[in-house]
Amino acid sequence: MRTTIAVILLIACLFGSLMAQEPEVDDPPSIDSAETVEVRDARYVVKIDRLKVTDGGVYDTLDIILDSYGSTVGGFDLKIAADSPFLEITEVLKGEIPDSCQWEFFNVRRITAGGVEGEPSTLWKITALAEFMTDSTEVPCYGFDRPASMVRLVVSSVHVDQVQDMSIPIFFYWQMCADNSVSGAEGNQMLVSKQVFDYYDVALESSPDIFPTRFGTPQQCINPSLVNGPVRAVEFHNGGVEFELDIREDVDSVSDSL
Repeated sequence: MRTTIAVILLIACLFGSLMAQEPEVDDPPSIDSAETVEVRDARYVVKIDRLKVTDGGVYDTLDIILDSYGSTVGGFDLKIAADSPFLEITEVLKGEIPDSCQWEFFNVRRITAGGVEGEPSTLWKITALAEFMTDSTEVPCYGFDRPASMVRLVVSSVHVDQVQDMSIPIFFYWQMCADNSVSGAEGNQMLVSKQVFDYYDVALESSPDIFPTRFGTPQQCINPSLVNGPVRAVEFHNGGVEFELDIREDVDSVSDSL
């Protein structure tokens, strides 16, 4: 059974916005190329799936996968963005970890785009906690010793007639210090971004130093003097959908049949 303190810290880690007074450590790394990734350098790796579409539109699911390399997890707080009129995230479903482990709290909320220049048009916030109340029954598991899904994103392009060849990124987005964080099973540590990797170009402009950003947790959230303060330990991999439609081949086939 988890202690009252552990549960309080877990909730505070995932819902609170922590602000450091005077950062004293090095700046976080900027977004890197995905070509030189060594995933085992990080304690926790969180990945958005990538999907290639070759037959027209798409209505499918993309998993967000967590690999904790054997470490237990007690919760997570994700903020997921997309910024294209050709692709929508229509729904967010429980992944294997909160579903199979019977976690007590799972909340999904679509954040209405405010039309602010430089911010994504689609934004979802997902929060999951293994234990929510101090007197609750202990859950069966705190993650797995293998990669497993945290959530499943339902993506769709059925609202448009045709999508040209393009790559549409789906990416992690930060508006506050608790965004895109993972908590250990004891709930006494908030684990935040160590690195962020892109596989598709993202047109949004942002800075790694201030909110909002897609470059990871800004340095203002990190204060080494804080007891149980945020720790950089999570490697985030953005994903998305790649459309490769062989329209020329289709036209040639029609011509040959005439």
